Amino acid sequence: MITVKVVRDQSRKVTGLFVSGHSGYAEAGSDIVCAGASTLVYTLANALERICGIDTEYSTRIEEDLGDGNVSAEIIIPEGRVRDEGAADRAQVIMEAVVLGFISLAQSVNTDGNRYISITEEI
Repeated sequence: MITVKVVRDQSRKVTGLFVSGHSGYAEAGSDIVCAGASTLVYTLANALERICGIDTEYSTRIEEDLGDGNVSAEIIIPEGRVRDEGAADRAQVIMEAVVLGFISLAQSVNTDGNRYISITEEI
């Protein structure tokens, strides 16, 4: 199962997204659920860098295929590394959009008692 942990600060802003696992929907390399999750992760990392100017050296760690199709990703909004309030606002919109993407993906594949994606939030 892919686990997604959304971390929010006290004001409910997303400060981090942690994704790990393999969905088990199909074998590694042919798994469309994992492909969807990977697309969301890479879109988030690229958007934070290109649209918000957040340096991925300080915000992103992605490890693919840890031997059994598992993936591990950590994407955070690094404190003190966002260039201005406008970039911070854009980063929040992007983070929330990707969270919604994971929720939609989970709703579409977690059917008939099958759970391929688990999403949790913490403050």
